[in-house]
Amino acid sequence: MSPRLRSAALGSAALYLTLGAGQAFAADATEVADAIVAAMQANGDSQAKYESASASGDAITVAGFSATNKDGSVLSAPAIVITGAEMRDQGGFTADDVTFDDGKVVDNDSVVSWQAASVSNPTVPSADEIKAKTRMSPFSAMELAGLSIEGDDLPVPLTIESVNAVVDIDDEGNPRDFDVKIADIGLAAEIIGQEPEMAAVLGQLGYGSGFIVDLDMAGAYETDGDIFTLRNFTLDAADVGTLNLAGKIIGVSPGKIADTGRPDQAAADGLLDNLTIRFDNAGVVERVLDMQAQQMGMPREDFVAQITGGLPFMLNVLGNPAFQEKVAAAADTFLKDPKSITLTLTPPAPVKFMDIGGAAMSAPQTLVDTLAADISANN
Repeated sequence: MSPRLRSAALGSAALYLTLGAGQAFAADATEVADAIVAAMQANGDSQAKYESASASGDAITVAGFSATNKDGSVLSAPAIVITGAEMRDQGGFTADDVTFDDGKVVDNDSVVSWQAASVSNPTVPSADEIKAKTRMSPFSAMELAGLSIEGDDLPVPLTIESVNAVVDIDDEGNPRDFDVKIADIGLAAEIIGQEPEMAAVLGQLGYGSGFIVDLDMAGAYETDGDIFTLRNFTLDAADVGTLNLAGKIIGVSPGKIADTGRPDQAAADGLLDNLTIRFDNAGVVERVLDMQAQQMGMPREDFVAQITGGLPFMLNVLGNPAFQEKVAAAADTFLKDPKSITLTLTPPAPVKFMDIGGAAMSAPQTLVDTLAADISANN
């Protein structure tokens, strides 16, 4: 997806997903529709319009909505339905929920479309708040279904069955808690294997039809001490395996990263408290070993024995004999019976990322002990 398309999609999503606070008073359909237009046009990057606005009970329908970005990208939704809308003293409005089904964003030859979309407890902020970059909670929950990304450099559409997000944001824009689940990301073989060599490898591995991937992210942030805890970052691909990351980082503010746009600067004083990386095999290891063994003209068992036999020599580059033995033992166990492999970093005291980077360049053999690295297989 092109940078302009991503920019348009994210900018448009902000219109619906931004949350604020304040005293409220009754809204009518035109006021709500005009508030949406004002929010979209606040930064001068887009021109928005709608065909009609009507109310039925506590539901307001803004029909024929569209917004055109100055780069030419267009967001459109046949109908935005706002339930429980109440105008805010400072401008904009709150609502119980907003739905904007069957929408799309078109940017040159690229199209992002969705069948269903809704946010819970949203607030459209005032134009002044947007211009002032006032920090607000984005939403309490969001659901998207039937997404499709097509065109641009994609030979076939990339599809996503659903996106579900629950987020608790503090007044500084930091995620006190979040849980995001993206289900059934359809990565067709044509997307991954656009180069003939990669397509051939996918065919040899038995992945000629592509992959179905699920992504799950959950974590929390504590303002006091800038403590970010990643409970899990999980990528699961059917017939491939599951990669999971979990850990804790101290001294990095997501709000500062968002403000500066420079994660490297915001993380300059960040510290690693702990990190776990685990891979659970679901078939890809056997397929790779079988393919390599076939190319070498030998049984898989002999090929694995050849690899594990040469590991001690190859691992000398680590410069840490004790850890080299652990890595060799874990690799031997995993390759003979590929179930899982886990790497943990649990330093006795949090370590600055800058110090980790410096040691990696000047004395990489010290990192294993500094980070209390450990590795194990099939546990």
